[in-house]
Amino acid sequence: MKISPIILCISVALTSVTVFADERARLDCLVRPEKIIELSSPVDTTLKALLVESGDEVKIGQPLVRLEDAVEYAKVELHKRKALSWSEVENRRVQLEYARRNLERMDDLFKQNSVSQFERDKAQTEVSLAEIELIRAKEQKNLARLNLLQAEAELDLRTIKSPIDGIVVDVYAEPGESVAERTIMKLAQLDPLRVELIAPTEYFGMIEKGMPVEIQPELPADRFFPAEVSVVDQLIDPASGTFTVRMALPNPGDELIGGVNCVAYFDFPPP
Repeated sequence: MKISPIILCISVALTSVTVFADERARLDCLVRPEKIIELSSPVDTTLKALLVESGDEVKIGQPLVRLEDAVEYAKVELHKRKALSWSEVENRRVQLEYARRNLERMDDLFKQNSVSQFERDKAQTEVSLAEIELIRAKEQKNLARLNLLQAEAELDLRTIKSPIDGIVVDVYAEPGESVAERTIMKLAQLDPLRVELIAPTEYFGMIEKGMPVEIQPELPADRFFPAEVSVVDQLIDPASGTFTVRMALPNPGDELIGGVNCVAYFDFPPP
């Protein structure tokens, strides 16, 4: 029986591809979120409102939780009024102008021998005191601005914002409950994902930082995703004869999920 040359070539090509795929080193791995963050309250108070729910996507800086803030809001309004008020400064400025005009009159009268040295010195002292009071009023004005900044910072602590781009994994508190010394919610960063594997000693020196890797996760099945080696443990565990490798797996469209098993393929044959 004769075999067609075309069929023979296709058979050889497929065999070559299969051999190449089989010759690539492969290691079992696990896909994890890059970060898991548990949010808690910086102050001992009660929860006023939840702005997100479990499963919601969040962006960095997005408000997630509002704590009880009635007292802090009142403080902000009080210090804002003080910071915007110029009445005391204007009052001291007018008094200083009057004292200076009075001193000029006393100088003229003193030159004419119409007033005594004592009265002239008294007018000079009133000018000096008025200048000091104006400086004090301006200092109080600046202090009011600082008090306003402090009150605004304290009010800002009553809104907990997301430190990452990710999703809300779980929520552990409800409005009205105390948040003292407890976790309010858990967040997970899914872009990039972190891939971890335990490699045998034989692979030490073959896997290097920055090396490209193909990851085949359980979900979605039968698909490969490019990753890059980010960390290679420089210490080998003598008990197990293994070392740890970590890879960064881009996930811009949140197509991949964390917590699934995977297989990492390297562009070199197994040792």
